[in-house]
Amino acid sequence: MMQIGDLAAKAGTTTRTIRYYEELGIVEPAERSEGGFRLYSEVHLRRLRVVQGLKTLGFDLERIRELFSLHSSADTGGDLSRAMIQVLDDQQREIDRKISEHLELKERNALAIEILRGCSCCAIKVFDRDCHRCDVYLQHSEVPDVVECAIYSGDYTMNGESGQTRMS
Repeated sequence: MMQIGDLAAKAGTTTRTIRYYEELGIVEPAERSEGGFRLYSEVHLRRLRVVQGLKTLGFDLERIRELFSLHSSADTGGDLSRAMIQVLDDQQREIDRKISEHLELKERNALAIEILRGCSCCAIKVFDRDCHRCDVYLQHSEVPDVVECAIYSGDYTMNGESGQTRMS
């Protein structure tokens, strides 16, 4: 048996993280010492490593807790399998949503690079220029917010959640 500090060191995490996992019901101490210290076994260390692996794969702690609790709610291996498929289907939808968001971010980033490459030969002093009147800027119907944050010098409005801006 090991105390929480030893478990944290072996798992490469913190005692605070382990206590948080306890609050969520992901990890429970095997027992307590006479002095009230939490005691853990190698099983707990393996469980923490599984949690860390699942987090690396993009699982949030609630979904991890849900996965660990499935065995107690299933009567048969088939029940457990179906329940796991449901959780993994939900995870797949979340992954697809994140991919979509990242693809949109990638497109905005590529547009920002394209616009800024057009600006790389600009010789006008930073405080003397008005980028919003520049031909490079004006040839784009939308300019990513990352470009706007560097050239902003007046009022502008955000077009919804798209991350694109345009002068008003």
